[in-house]
Amino acid sequence: MDYTLRGLNSPVTSVILDFGGVLGLPQDPARAANMASLCRLPMEEFSPLYQRDRLELDRGTLSTEEYWARLLRAAGVPPTAGLIARIEEEDSLGWTRINSRVVDWAGELRAAGFATAILSNMPSDKLAYMRKIPAFDWIDDFPVTVFSCDHHLVKPELAIYRLCLDLLGKEPGECMFLDDSPVNVEGGRAAGIAALLFRSAHEAAPVLSGSWGLPVRSLLDGTQA
Repeated sequence: MDYTLRGLNSPVTSVILDFGGVLGLPQDPARAANMASLCRLPMEEFSPLYQRDRLELDRGTLSTEEYWARLLRAAGVPPTAGLIARIEEEDSLGWTRINSRVVDWAGELRAAGFATAILSNMPSDKLAYMRKIPAFDWIDDFPVTVFSCDHHLVKPELAIYRLCLDLLGKEPGECMFLDDSPVNVEGGRAAGIAALLFRSAHEAAPVLSGSWGLPVRSLLDGTQA
């Protein structure tokens, strides 16, 4: 189905948002470079190792300590507790920059009567890190939050989208899903949800407004992505 043709007759009543790259800004490249340096690797070697076990970490079936220990051993670096803590801090700082424009948009949607949810692949330590910071109190404004580590499910597995729908109490056709990962967008579409690949607020706003009739004032305000 071509979801872009429904226009203002859209049945969407709920919007589901990814965290990293949507509600949060994309990973800070400076922090990624710091992690690669701590692992004594060039970025082109660090990146595939960083991704290799990431879904297992997000699923909550691999501890943060073992995740970094595996990566460091692959790099030929002794995985000490102190080094792991330094790398993990860089990783947390790299993924926890807030995209205020999208956060404000979620509030705008709720004020207009739309339901909102967060659906995110998120390691347990990252979630705990954010929960300790008052700047992330807005997470509690979302009636439904589905973090992969809490349910041992990850995007793009069909089950995690169905879980989010069940918690929202919505049918797939009532929902819109935004994610910055093409494979996760395809996972949403496989679950029957209208899904949009999010690259920036300014790029998404005319599609969300013109094709789906959603309010987008907050996406066009400010200076963030």
